Amino acid sequence: MWLWVVIIVSAICTVSSFYMTYLAFRIGDQGAILFALFGMFFGALFVTSAIKVAARKSAFFKRADIKMSGEPKPVSFVPHWFIVLAVVLAGLGILAAILTPLFFE
Repeated sequence: MWLWVVIIVSAICTVSSFYMTYLAFRIGDQGAILFALFGMFFGALFVTSAIKVAARKSAFFKRADIKMSGEPKPVSFVPHWFIVLAVVLAGLGILAAILTPLFFE
């Protein structure tokens, strides 16, 4: 059932993004590229979800689904302390850049 929700929502987002691309391109706005990229992103979600649904009934789409998914691999732990440390340091740097001029003028 959730796959159908993804299909419907991504189809609506794809159509609306490409329509906004058309409108922006027609008036010569620079946002046409951004809307086109959004349309392609949601279009990819739509196509992959539609192939997942079609794979249940068709052998052709089942092979395509297997090719896209690949072989499942075991989950492995990736330490992420260095990423958290980088985010904390960046936050402290931004906070220092904001507060330093306020207190030390």
